[in-house]
Amino acid sequence: MPGPLLRVEGLTVRFGGLVAVNDVHFTVDEGELLGIIGPNGAGKTTMFNAVAGAVRPTSGSIRIGDELVSGKPPERVARLGIARTFQSVRLFKAMTVRENVTLSASTVCPSMAAAHARADEVAELLGMTALRRIRVEELPLADQKKVEIARALALRPRLLLLDEMMSGLNQAETRDLIGVIKALNGDGLTTIVIEHVLRVIMELSHRVLVLDHGVRIAEGPPREVMRDPRVVEAYLGRSAAQNLGEPA
Repeated sequence: MPGPLLRVEGLTVRFGGLVAVNDVHFTVDEGELLGIIGPNGAGKTTMFNAVAGAVRPTSGSIRIGDELVSGKPPERVARLGIARTFQSVRLFKAMTVRENVTLSASTVCPSMAAAHARADEVAELLGMTALRRIRVEELPLADQKKVEIARALALRPRLLLLDEMMSGLNQAETRDLIGVIKALNGDGLTTIVIEHVLRVIMELSHRVLVLDHGVRIAEGPPREVMRDPRVVEAYLGRSAAQNLGEPA
């Protein structure tokens, strides 16, 4: 059985007097798809930022394989195999799909020719070959989000971090993107998904981690976690959590 690809131990992130992430521990196995949920302000994106190198942890450690990544700059973390998307699309809107993905690929490819080839390879993988010459600003939001994923995949990641990719999408677009994520993970790409849409987390995740006010309050199989009174309370309030334990 493959061991953990990602190991987070005692992760704490402080911003002045605010503790955004508080002594969080978790691992992610090779090939696993971990879902992370929690109310607004729970510390989910801050934790992603720490794993991706955008935020320096106050304490604790983050390792991918045997390599310590905590405290390293984002470009170094990317080269070690961690790629991420963002809640809000961060693309060069006036550039084409191919140009956006090539720019990302150029950070890990030995030449521009290799970067162009990688961009075309990723476009084909995601079914976006016909969109390569279109400027990103001309695409609907769902396709722009696929370009975000393409830019991450261009880095040949060992671990893909997806931050609220379903936000702003309709039901059909959500179903399509779920299929994309399932296919990538089915091909062996270890993935962590932050998502507010609980049905998406239920469908995608092998395991779910729940944060509340920066603290891990639950972790385990999706259906088990969703019935945890601490999780119900975090989302719906104390009375709902109490009702959960009452007989029908």
